[in-house]
Amino acid sequence: MIRYLPRRTYSVLRRFLSSQHSLDSVKPVENRPVNTNSLHDNVVVRSPANTDIEDILNKKQQISVNDEENCGLFGLNKTDLEEHFTLVTTTCDNLLHQLETSSTDETLDLADDLVRNIVSISDMALFLAQSTSDKREEGRELLKQGEDYMNKLNNSTVIFSALKRLVEDTETWEQMDGDSRRAVLILLMDCKNNGTDQTPEKHAKIQNLIQQVGQDGISFIKESVAPVRIPIEECPDSLLSLPSQDNKIVLTDWADESTSDSIREHAWRNYYKYDPKKEALLHDLLKKRHKLAKATGYNNYAERVLQGSMAGSPAVVKEFIDETHEQLRPSARDEMYEMEKFKYMHGKFWYNKGHLAVSEVVLFPWDTGYVSEDYRSLYIKEESRLILPSLPDFLSVGSVVEQIGVWMEDTFGVTLVAERPLKGELWHSDVIKLAVEHEKEGLIGLLYLDFYTSDKKRSPPCNHVIRSRTDKQLPISVIECNYTPGNGYRPPHLNISTFENMFRELGSAIHNMLSRNKHFQTSASFLSPDMKMISGYLHQNLARNPAVLNHVMKHHTRTSVIPRVNPISVNAITNAQLVLRAHEVEQQLAMSAVDLSLHTEFPFSDGRSSTDIYSWNCEKYTHLPYIEDTAPHLRSHQLYTQGGQMYSHLWCRAIANILYKELFALDPFSRHGGEYFREHFLQHGLASGQGRWWSISQDLS
Repeated sequence: MIRYLPRRTYSVLRRFLSSQHSLDSVKPVENRPVNTNSLHDNVVVRSPANTDIEDILNKKQQISVNDEENCGLFGLNKTDLEEHFTLVTTTCDNLLHQLETSSTDETLDLADDLVRNIVSISDMALFLAQSTSDKREEGRELLKQGEDYMNKLNNSTVIFSALKRLVEDTETWEQMDGDSRRAVLILLMDCKNNGTDQTPEKHAKIQNLIQQVGQDGISFIKESVAPVRIPIEECPDSLLSLPSQDNKIVLTDWADESTSDSIREHAWRNYYKYDPKKEALLHDLLKKRHKLAKATGYNNYAERVLQGSMAGSPAVVKEFIDETHEQLRPSARDEMYEMEKFKYMHGKFWYNKGHLAVSEVVLFPWDTGYVSEDYRSLYIKEESRLILPSLPDFLSVGSVVEQIGVWMEDTFGVTLVAERPLKGELWHSDVIKLAVEHEKEGLIGLLYLDFYTSDKKRSPPCNHVIRSRTDKQLPISVIECNYTPGNGYRPPHLNISTFENMFRELGSAIHNMLSRNKHFQTSASFLSPDMKMISGYLHQNLARNPAVLNHVMKHHTRTSVIPRVNPISVNAITNAQLVLRAHEVEQQLAMSAVDLSLHTEFPFSDGRSSTDIYSWNCEKYTHLPYIEDTAPHLRSHQLYTQGGQMYSHLWCRAIANILYKELFALDPFSRHGGEYFREHFLQHGLASGQGRWWSISQDLS
């Protein structure tokens, strides 16, 4: 949790929260019915399991499949994915044809349906391509077909021409509400970024640049994660104990957990060694991105990707980074001193303490990972008397999900109900299907929990949005984790860290369920990175509240009585995770600054390279020395996947922290706070006018 934010940002958000929209002004959320006849809607067959969620997730009971109904994945009407994709593309072709001759009052609905259909099938394909199911290859093929069809749409000028006619029709435009106008403007911005508002020659050039950027990005990612292979005869003696293959030492990372200072140093220097090939790949990527930005009317690539974001412009991001760093610097400096002192006191692997004073100790980049982990372990051990030794026994997976559901009912009026899946609906027998029901609105979404270990899963927890909520479709989300299954005596359980991660991902999923958007373009699917993680991080903060922990903790046998978790114990748990956090945030700020510089300053003056940009920002924003002949940024694939937006995680954490303090710190079960958060934040997405993200964006810029 970041506790350091520019004063200006604090004042803007607090003024927004306290004056313009008081908690006393909360109104009931409008209940717009969902059109269940939509092509992508689930087969409407409700089959409650009549079983506790806790018993299901803890493997005490199994849910039988409803064999009376047969469907495809996620309840789709077609069991064959290829057939379903063909049906979707046929529908899209018909919508595209209708757009050519439609009246202006029909344009937005047709364009909205077109984008919604193809994005929904692409989102599902992306999940399948990354999931553990036996449909992985089908998902990859479906994803490729979806990308080909999107390229077809990007090469067509039909959507832009229809939207242009709509905007030029003054009478129709003035009759549209703010949400609809915002949806049109988002579509027009996409058309501009794809070059469909240009001449055929310029449009073709822009599309070619987009494809080249994608190809260069993939090449850069492959090189950035490639292992280093050092012939054994050329390898320093300190690395000979590391894994080898074909008479070569293989470095897949820099051995940051090694207790040997020599191993860590040589591994770090070799893994992050400056590589002209990687430098050239990144330069080509930046060059193509700069050309693409210029061709589409922007000054630089960062300006292009920040359009429609909460920050809004590179200048605001730069101000956020600089002011946050200014406030963070004293704490980060103190933490560096603590690590240096710890290295001196416990550094038997580094040097003979009799020949050095604390002031002479230097902390290097290869030290921080090991020293910080060792420091935390001793800190937690020191505080262990305040922490329940059997804590995981009170955080079984099933109990946590069930009690989080009770918390959501108190806060948002939302209930999680276990459902019997339809035949063919799930991709694995361990997956649990939950219906998300609102006390006044009924069924508002479906949530699938894929929690247990598999070799093919991504290790960190994640929330997949299969479908966003609009007036025409029910939202679907999947929460994918990698928990170890339990045994007959002890159910699968969590520690504090994994509990917070689960709460965060459930928070992101509930954002999709509680949104209320008329159009797909203003739904949760289109939130920029500096908006979409705010709900998740807010819920992660809630997971640290003593009242929430007291509520969630329950022994899996249901017989043991847990002592109430007092604030001192919770502070011990939380502080153990926040130890040296200022140092970590400082490193993230530095990389965010590098990312912003690379995507705003290209082409670089005075013959500078990206490594020169990295070394300058490293020395400006961190207390660690830059190591000559190394280039750690060339190992950061996020320079492609999050180019120009690497600040987003820190931004979202900061905003979430403010909202938590304003709405939930005193009462984490506050219905008033929950309704306020939903009415002014969750339900609007990117809608203009009442869209709270958009209003904050305007205030900040």
